[in-house]
Amino acid sequence: MTADSSLTALQRHVAGATVSHDHPFPVPPQPPQEPLTPDLRDAWVRPLYMGLHLPQAAACVARLAQADDAVIARLLGQFDWRSRKAGASLAAWMQRPHFTAQLGGLLLASEVCYAGSAYCLALAAFDTPDSRDYLHRYLAYYLRQPKLHFEQAQAMAAIAWLDGRNGRDEAARHAPAWRAFLASRPGLTLDASLAAFAADMDRLRALQALARAG
Repeated sequence: MTADSSLTALQRHVAGATVSHDHPFPVPPQPPQEPLTPDLRDAWVRPLYMGLHLPQAAACVARLAQADDAVIARLLGQFDWRSRKAGASLAAWMQRPHFTAQLGGLLLASEVCYAGSAYCLALAAFDTPDSRDYLHRYLAYYLRQPKLHFEQAQAMAAIAWLDGRNGRDEAARHAPAWRAFLASRPGLTLDASLAAFAADMDRLRALQALARAG
């Protein structure tokens, strides 16, 4: 799950690798994928990379049957935040928990910006012990990295959302680190992050219902 060494610094930046950082996670290599064709980019990346709330995301319902596991793997296998966000959104939409390890590894590595919110959404949508564990591992490390403003709020909101759904209080284990992290992010609150995450999950559920109705 690392960038092609042939990429220039500008290409890496455009792909979303805007922050260089080390992390302690052993991330398995990702199977190499062919570059995206214009058709794949137009069918999935352009409609989905800005989020599931946009009208063009709903337009994907008509061709959802074409989004098999190979398409998801190909999207996730690109070193670009747009493709990875689209792939994670599809994995969540189509409920593909066998992508948990790949999505969790991408979240822990945090190679590119913006995509992490979709990884968190998918892992929460799967709601398995393994998917929740990736969120907890992410928080255990990245809440203690105040200089890295990544997807800490989204991951914390994902755990809080799951707590509300399942009657647990697993977010409590991260509460001290979360409060310390907030010192580096004035104005950030869990309530606001949870509300935004819940809205994203509602949009995901609405799209799933629309696909079933179709």
